[in-house]
This record gives sequence, C-alpha cells and structure tokens, in this order.
Amino acid sequence: MGLQLLKLPNHTVISCRFARTSSSFSFLFSQPNLQELAARWVGVPMHRTFASVKFAKAQPPKKRKRLDEVCLERFQQYSRTFIQSWILQGKVFVDGKVVNKAGTPVSDKAVVHIMAEVPKYVCRAGHKLEAAIEQLGIDVSGKVALDSGLSTGGFTDCLLQYGASFVYGVDVGYGQVAEKIRTHELVSVIERTNLRYLPGLPQKVDLVTLDLSFISILLVMPAIVNVMKEEATLVTLVKPQFEARRSQVGSGGIVRDPLIHQEVLDRIIKGVENFGFSSKGWIESPLKGAEGNTEFLVHFTRTAKRSEDELKTLNMTEPVHSPESAIKEADILPWPIDLTCICIVYTNLCKVTRTEQRSLARTESKHRKISEMIATEIEEYVPPEL
Repeated sequence: MGLQLLKLPNHTVISCRFARTSSSFSFLFSQPNLQELAARWVGVPMHRTFASVKFAKAQPPKKRKRLDEVCLERFQQYSRTFIQSWILQGKVFVDGKVVNKAGTPVSDKAVVHIMAEVPKYVCRAGHKLEAAIEQLGIDVSGKVALDSGLSTGGFTDCLLQYGASFVYGVDVGYGQVAEKIRTHELVSVIERTNLRYLPGLPQKVDLVTLDLSFISILLVMPAIVNVMKEEATLVTLVKPQFEARRSQVGSGGIVRDPLIHQEVLDRIIKGVENFGFSSKGWIESPLKGAEGNTEFLVHFTRTAKRSEDELKTLNMTEPVHSPESAIKEADILPWPIDLTCICIVYTNLCKVTRTEQRSLARTESKHRKISEMIATEIEEYVPPEL
C-alpha cells in the first residue's frame, strides 16, 4: 500500500493505493485540527510502502569501526605500526576476547584492552638513534635540534628523552606524527615541507638528525647548513637503497652487496665533508629498514663555514642516474646537434625501469652502433662562424 499527501488551499487530501488490487481511496480533511492530525499521521516519506518505512525505522545507525581505528582513537600515544603489530600478536582484547585482525568491526561501546609492554619510543626509529647516541658518544642534552624526516616521531622522541631542550620536526608528509610528539610542548611540527626548500627556522640549531627517503642526503645539505650553528652536530641515517645507482639496487628495492654499502658510505661521508663537516664515525643500524635493508648511522661535526658561492657549487651534486644530470651531460655536447642524438644520450643516462633495462640489454649491439654514429657526427661537426 502506498500513500500520497496532497495539500489544497483549505483542504488536505490523503490518497491510498493498494498494489495488488490496484484499488484506491481518498480522505478529505477540511478542519485545521484534522489537517494537523493527517500531517502527523503521514509524516513519513510517502513514496515508500508502510513495510519499508517500518523496516527503515527499525534499522539502528551503524556505529562500528575497524579495530585498529578504535585503538588509535583511544590510545593516541601509540602509532599505527605498534597498534597493528599488537593486534597481529594477539595482545588486543575486545570485551575480554582476543581479536587478531585489524579490520574487525568494533562497536563504539566495546571495551578494548591492550596487554602489551609499553614501548620506549613511539616507533622503532628511536632505537636506531639511541644506538648512535650511545655508541658514537653524541651529546644531546640541552641542545636545540632539527629532526628532518619526522614521520611518526621516533628520532624526536629519542632526542627528548636524552635531554634536548627543543626540537623542530620537519616532514614532507602530513598526519603521520604520533599524538605524544605532536602535542609535546618542546616540539614544533612543520609538516608538508620539503627540507630541500626549507627557508629557515626561528633559531639556529645545535643538532640535526636526518632520516630521509626517496632523496639523496647530499641534495639537502645546503638547506641543512643554512639552519645550523657554526659548531653543530649532524647525525644522518644512510639508506643505501636511496643513495646507490639504479643498477645497484636489487629486486624489491634491497641492496645486499656489502661492497655497494661501503661505496655509498664513502661517497656520502666525502660529500658531507665537502660542506665543512668532519666525520666522527659510523655504525650499522641495530634494526634493518622496513623492507629489510641494512642502514647506517654517521656522526658529523661542523668544522668550517662555507661561503654562499661554495654552497651553490656543491648544490649541483646529484646522482649520475637522475634525468637532471642527463640533461646537464647533454648540454656539454657541441650545439646544435640532431635531436635524435640528444634523445639517445638522455635515454642512456637517465633512470629507467627494469623492463626498459632488459630491452636495452637485448639491443646493446644496436645501441653501440648508434653511439659510434653519434660520435662520428660530433667529430665531423663544424660550428658555424659567428
């Protein structure tokens, strides 16, 4: 049965229609009180049947969230990584029962308990920096620090526990910082900011820690030097998978060769020393990276102040496999040259995918012939007289 309400100038008409028999009837109300009664009676949406309306009213609103989301809301001092790890380990209880799936829907009224040891830091990165502080003899007490690559805040948490007076946390991302760090009175969180283009800080810092991904440490050094005091300390986490050449990185983004590890370390140490720093030692991180990569922590102290011109020159340092460096290599060739030549030079120097690498390997002999033709063309080229 369906209802339809029609309002006329001084009357109210209720029309009822039965679906099975296709019969219908109508009620006409003229008095105001009957009109009000009719309006209350048919106050439900009239395009639905009574059965569907009753069913809709009987359905309670859904107030169930994922277990990991509920835990993050109720235990804001812990990161998502710890929460999900505890759930998988069976250390989270919902209404007295163990739940080991993070996506399990949980009511807002459910009682959630976590029976796990409270971690020392908000994430595992804190243990990496702790190892460097203890083994390399780094003094943190009373210093103003910059933690770049803030992420969850493991490095910052470690700095605070070792007595740092204030910490600026910079990260290109947003919303990853643990609540404990975000609300700490001695921490200033600067999100959505690329360290490479950091204009400055309210004050110069005594200590800088770097935990960067998808960018070389050498590319951010000019910005780092700009915010450091003349006698300052730098502690950087070196990740070979982001510093090695593309051909040196194995499957899954893992660098396993110890020789490549040493090559990357030597290049980073030498590159940082060019900015006026002195290496005081390095250690292998006690914890591997998220994908299983071996990482290293290097301790530097600032020894000399570089001029702005020197810093601009050093800022040109980039990995040889980047597209930008390929363009620079092409720029040194005699000009003008056929565009095809430049395209081939660019293709050989820039970063390519594994599929493209295999394709280039299969046609290596063809490329060698083309390269010889290019070399011949360059040698025979005579620049026009100006």
